Amino acid sequence: MAPIATAKGCAWKEPKPLNCDVCIIGAGPVGLLLGNLLGRRGVSAVIVEKQPKPYDLPRAVHFDGEAMRVFQAASLAEEVLPHTMVGRGMLFKDTNDTVVVDWSRDQNIGPMGWHESNRCHQPGIEDALRAGLDRFAHVQLIEGVAVTDIEQDETGVDVTLAGGRTVRAVYAVGADGANSFVRRRLGIGEDDLGFKEDWLVVDLILKRPRPDLGDYSVQFCDPVNSATYVRGVGDRRRWELRLPDDRAVDPNESEIWQRLSRWITPEDAELERSAVYTFRSCVAESWRKDRVFLVGDAAHQMPPFMGQGMCAGIRDVANLSWKLGQVLYGGEDVLWSYESEREPHIRQFIELTVSLGKLINQTAAGEAPKGKMKSIWPELGAGLGTRKGVGGALAPQPRIDGVLADDFAKQGFYVLASRAIESDLPMVVGAQDWLAEHGVEAVVVRPDGYVLEVVAV
Repeated sequence: MAPIATAKGCAWKEPKPLNCDVCIIGAGPVGLLLGNLLGRRGVSAVIVEKQPKPYDLPRAVHFDGEAMRVFQAASLAEEVLPHTMVGRGMLFKDTNDTVVVDWSRDQNIGPMGWHESNRCHQPGIEDALRAGLDRFAHVQLIEGVAVTDIEQDETGVDVTLAGGRTVRAVYAVGADGANSFVRRRLGIGEDDLGFKEDWLVVDLILKRPRPDLGDYSVQFCDPVNSATYVRGVGDRRRWELRLPDDRAVDPNESEIWQRLSRWITPEDAELERSAVYTFRSCVAESWRKDRVFLVGDAAHQMPPFMGQGMCAGIRDVANLSWKLGQVLYGGEDVLWSYESEREPHIRQFIELTVSLGKLINQTAAGEAPKGKMKSIWPELGAGLGTRKGVGGALAPQPRIDGVLADDFAKQGFYVLASRAIESDLPMVVGAQDWLAEHGVEAVVVRPDGYVLEVVAV
């Protein structure tokens, strides 16, 4: 399709319908990242956001090395980095202040080619993603306009906007959050995985140094007063406090400071934001209806105890974006594999997150995690390629003469091998220890970093 003119943030003045390859509903970090990933692949997109301007207060505060690899795929890693700091990891402490789970993070570059844990300031990340859209004349961001209806037929999707204008797209993607209009309009229910608690989230900005708070995030495990401390970027600090189920009203500012008095006072910091969230664990019963897909919180929600909420949505669009590009350019239809690969994968993260949430509350029945904790790298669910051996595993990303492997392969398929072999695909020699650990000499790596298949050598 012909590129569409750039008109970011403009109000609609003309009644003409818009045509594009993909209409993205929702301009949070997941929707904006998808727009950038599609833009780099030459796919035309219209992103529709009902809010008139970006939300400028903190929300997500962590992403991992795999997520950073996806920012790299969007060619925005250098723009994202100024809004981050390397995370030290997380400690779980009991009521005696004894560490029961140590999740220290390596301070060196990890297997993804980036640090394993990154603290972030979400408004800065979103600014970088918005600015990234300016590179593409074929990607348009429309803000301050709500989607009022979605209809589809055999050839495309009609997304109706407030005021009556329509976006005609080949595919549409709902990236519109936990209360997704798209999910509800499609009549898709949710599978409740059993975790539901109200927590007070408090964001503070330090007025004076408090090095004693430390650089680790800390989960305070307590059956009565569960709490989380989060080391933010710069002078930002966050506390998350579990609220009693039988409370009559939410805490006011005075009560908030009273609950924080164990750690900090108004003399130390100013209150930037407070909000009550219901932490849930749920997965959409379907992630696709014909030509419309769900990503991010529209498809799944989990408590924040592992800092994987935004990461999960980033993995969704990494998986979906290259598949949309392939199909739109006339290649084999691989879109059927999106949900089958991602849904079992996200369930593993949710299960671990919920188990840690129960540990924090000390209400878990059975054995709770103890001691040291490591990053998990689940395999994809059934989908493209085999799942025997290393198939479906996340491959590491070595450097070749200082160039990261995914960039060397121009974000396409490539062979990762322990030695040079004959191949029609770009060849990356490296990650020998990882390959040996899995008993293989070479694998084909997909554009999202996962192994498609083992190469016989």
